[in-house]
Amino acid sequence: MKNFKLKNLVFVAAITLVATATVVLPTKASAAWRQADNSSWSYSDGDAAVSGWKSINGNWYFFDSNSVMKTGWVNDGGKWYYLASSGEMKTGWISDGGKWYYTNPSGDMQTGWLLNNGAWYYLNSSGDMKTGLLELNGKTYYLSDSGSMKTGTVTINGVSYTFGQNGEKVTTSTANQSTTNTTTSSSGGSGGSGGSSSGSKNDDTDSSYEYLYGTWTVGDLVYKGSNNDSIESYVGEQFTISKDGITATLPVLGVTTINPTIKESSMTASEFKSKWKISVSGSTVKRLHISYSSYSADMYITEDDTKYVSVKGALFELQ
Repeated sequence: MKNFKLKNLVFVAAITLVATATVVLPTKASAAWRQADNSSWSYSDGDAAVSGWKSINGNWYFFDSNSVMKTGWVNDGGKWYYLASSGEMKTGWISDGGKWYYTNPSGDMQTGWLLNNGAWYYLNSSGDMKTGLLELNGKTYYLSDSGSMKTGTVTINGVSYTFGQNGEKVTTSTANQSTTNTTTSSSGGSGGSGGSSSGSKNDDTDSSYEYLYGTWTVGDLVYKGSNNDSIESYVGEQFTISKDGITATLPVLGVTTINPTIKESSMTASEFKSKWKISVSGSTVKRLHISYSSYSADMYITEDDTKYVSVKGALFELQ
């Protein structure tokens, strides 16, 4: 009887050990999203948190070195990518901050010329889509409000331009209208509004500055210099450049059209950076010194057609 009970106890003990061993066996953790107290998101693939690129349910996400999911623009390996607020990498046309960008099927941001749905577009070195007249490598092109390159005849501010099938300007003549007409129209991605740049035409400048015709808006303050905060009052100011001169609001004179003197020179990109503390694309920057009576300003045009204007030792980007 004692032996029977002893055997039962041994059997029960054995079963208990087996059950206990089964319970403590480690199990593989499943992949899961996790949200921190600061509302940031991370993703664990098993026991380890993910960093870098990760494909999840067919979408690509990017996690920084702290395994935090990124949104907005991300630079990885010298290339820019755009991640939606949900973290998903976006491709194709992207509207951000009032400007249009294009990212390739691999996700990296496009710059330069882009052929999309049969239409040509030009994207600046910063990736934003260019509209209006574009001067590039000594040639002039016209990009519509949607960004697509135009061919045929286009009339802008009373000046008619003819563009060949390759988009390059062929001829220019004075017209009696200020609307824009084209013989060829192409469509593609969505576009934003673009400006023309500043400069003027007088007897000394002839037609070499026609690509600057249009209305310009003083944009972001890039370099403040020794000025106080009042210099920012220039942001949003507009001026128009046409064959008749520059129409702008000047102190004392108010809104007036002037026919200034323009002197053209150039400087290296390193000289520009030394003066204005910002880097620009290319190796050379065109400088136009515009003067009239006691008023003067400098306009700078980079090789990727980004334009700046300097006033009282401060530098603004033109839109």
